[in-house]
Amino acid sequence: MVRHIKCPNCGIYNTNADYCTNCNTLLSYKKRRELAFAQEEKERRERERIQKEASPSFFEKHKDHRFLIVRIFVKITHSIWMAFMAIGMFIAWLITAIAA
Repeated sequence: MVRHIKCPNCGIYNTNADYCTNCNTLLSYKKRRELAFAQEEKERRERERIQKEASPSFFEKHKDHRFLIVRIFVKITHSIWMAFMAIGMFIAWLITAIAA
């Protein structure tokens, strides 16, 4: 099937081409959508990276604190939280295994 596409930039008709043969303007709507999707994905990743840098967690913020007592408190709190989460995950797994 032959596609004739008029270039919106220079007005020349192109046959089965993704780019204009005269001015090299992108003509394919599929490629245009792919490029727009890739650009949006790149911007989304950049926003996520900036947000993560802007709002660090309690542990990340205080793990290298200058006072030893604060570092110890943060590490103990983090260890207790990880143990609590591990026990919770084990219980959820056990309930799921029994139910299946």
